[in-house]
Amino acid sequence: MKSQATQNIILAASAAFLGGVVVSLFCSPRSGKDNRKWVSDNKDEFQRWLDTKGKDLKNKTLPNLYEATEDLGLTEEDLIIER
Repeated sequence: MKSQATQNIILAASAAFLGGVVVSLFCSPRSGKDNRKWVSDNKDEFQRWLDTKGKDLKNKTLPNLYEATEDLGLTEEDLIIER
C-alpha cells in the first residue's frame, strides 16, 4: 500500500512539473523556434540526469534480495517442497 501512495506522489509531481514546463514555454518571451532549439539542445542532458536519478531511486528503494535473505539461515533442503 505504501508503494502505491509513493507512486501516486511521483506521478502527480511529474505531471505538475511537465505542466509547468509547457506553460512556461507558452508564456516565454522567446519565439517558438528559439524554444524548440532550446529543448532540442537540452534534452540529452536532461535524459542523462533523469536516468541517473531513476537508477539512484531504484537502488535506494529496492533491497538486494540476496543480501536481504542472507541471514535467514535456510539451506537448500529447507527450500524443497515435498508433495
